[in-house]
Amino acid sequence: MKLRIIIALLAITISNNLFSQKKYTLDDCKKIAEAHNINLKNSDLDVLSAAQTSKEAYTKYFPEIKASAFGFNNSRSVVSMDIGGIQVNTLKSGVTGGITAIQPIYTGGNISNSNKLAKLGEEVSKYQREITNNDVLLETEKSFWLLTSLMDKLKTIQTVENHLNALLKKVESAVAAGTTITNDILKVKLKINETTALKSKTTNAITLCKMNLCQQIGLSLDSVQTFEIVAPDFASIESPAAYYVLHESVMYDKPEYKLLDKGVTASKLETKIKQSQYLPTVSIGANYGYDNFSDHNHMNGIIFATVSVPLSDLWGGSYAIKRQKIKEQIAYNKYEQGKQLLLLEMKQAQNDFDESYRQVNIAKSAIAQSIENLRLYNNYLTAGTTEISQVLDAESMLSQSQNNYTDACINYYIYKAKYLQVTNSHRTSNR
Repeated sequence: MKLRIIIALLAITISNNLFSQKKYTLDDCKKIAEAHNINLKNSDLDVLSAAQTSKEAYTKYFPEIKASAFGFNNSRSVVSMDIGGIQVNTLKSGVTGGITAIQPIYTGGNISNSNKLAKLGEEVSKYQREITNNDVLLETEKSFWLLTSLMDKLKTIQTVENHLNALLKKVESAVAAGTTITNDILKVKLKINETTALKSKTTNAITLCKMNLCQQIGLSLDSVQTFEIVAPDFASIESPAAYYVLHESVMYDKPEYKLLDKGVTASKLETKIKQSQYLPTVSIGANYGYDNFSDHNHMNGIIFATVSVPLSDLWGGSYAIKRQKIKEQIAYNKYEQGKQLLLLEMKQAQNDFDESYRQVNIAKSAIAQSIENLRLYNNYLTAGTTEISQVLDAESMLSQSQNNYTDACINYYIYKAKYLQVTNSHRTSNR
């Protein structure tokens, strides 16, 4: 029995370790974010809330039913009459109650347009949810690439550290042989100390970046200790031209455009609702009541119709309708302006994407030049024709070139993601 328990515990431990050692790809992080991000959960609740508002508006099509009851018990009769010299006291206590149903027949379009507006609110909440989803995915990608950048820079620091340690041994041998001065050892050690300090800062930054990514995708901050990502290489750098689309055609599929369009529709519906408030309303109803005020039970039923005309409101209502018409024009102006801004946003994203690609190629050339520069200075140092400070400067230049290349690649991927998002191409592109 004990053996079985031990085996079971070992199996659980191994399973947990395997899970904790999982490394997350960018796609993994996006999927987790879509399932657990707090902003997306709130957007889902907003969609549900809008659906309830729509259902609430639908109930206005049905009769309004009210029930009421009243009872009293007085210390003396409410009604006292003298009939032929005989004092008659009545209505000392009693009960009355009834139920009334009123069905609107005509409301000037108020109910139907209010329902259309509520349905429109449902659509708007879904478009807003889509925008939130896109923003969450973009922020997740930015956080992922920032973490990738720091991890790559940490590798560069470790490589520099190894080069400096090898250089230190070389300089120490040269000092022992009397071919250089002791001060060169101090210069190398100082550079090693600077590199160690930078390594510590970068390691701390990686931890904070992991925490930020975990928070972004909805994981507990406690998972940072075991959270690792699969840092991709930078080989898949394609020309932005491979992703270009016709901006004018894709704009109409963007949720931002659909929101602008729904804004105009909503404004028109609000104008119709405002107009309906100053039109006659017609309702029919029925009432069924009971009372026992005369020491007898009485049941009574009636049907009725009502017509209401807001005569005194017509003057002020005319201005209210004009004000709403102005708001309708403002909504249309925002729609036209919004279309231009969407096109401008796509063009800006394309320019940034193009520039990031050019910077990658420039940074790649700089690395090749820095490598050759360091090689030459190492040869000069071996030949005794240069100082150690020149080699250290060349090492720093190479390190900076590698970091610049990392930054350029990260910017490329971020601007690529941004372009795919603003052109609504991020869900169809698997590259």
